[in-house]
Amino acid sequence: MRNRLQCEVTSCQHYSNSQCCLPGIQVEGPGARQPSQTCCASYQERRPGSGENASHSRPSGHSDIRCQACHCTYNQGEDCTASSVSVGCCGGQATSKSGTECRSFREK
Repeated sequence: MRNRLQCEVTSCQHYSNSQCCLPGIQVEGPGARQPSQTCCASYQERRPGSGENASHSRPSGHSDIRCQACHCTYNQGEDCTASSVSVGCCGGQATSKSGTECRSFREK
C-alpha cells in the first residue's frame, strides 16, 4: 500500500521539504503502546557535505510503510494501512533512529 508520508525529521539523510526520499520506510516498535515507543528504522543521520539526500531521488510524498508495531490499529500483516502517516522527533533533534517516532501510531 502506498501511504502519504509526511516527515519532520530534518536531521535525516532522506529528508527533503517535509517528505522522505525513500520509496519505503520501516517502522519499529513491536511492543509499542504509544508513539514514543516507535521509531523510523530507515533513519540515517545527515552528515556534513553529504548533499541533499542519500538516495539522490526526489520526494514523492508517498511511501510503502512496513510496520512492526504489533499493537497499532493500522498494522495489518506488518503493512501500514493508514492513508496518511507522520514521522517526527521524540524531542529535540534526532541523532539516531531512537530519536524518531511514528506520530500516526494508534493503539488497538
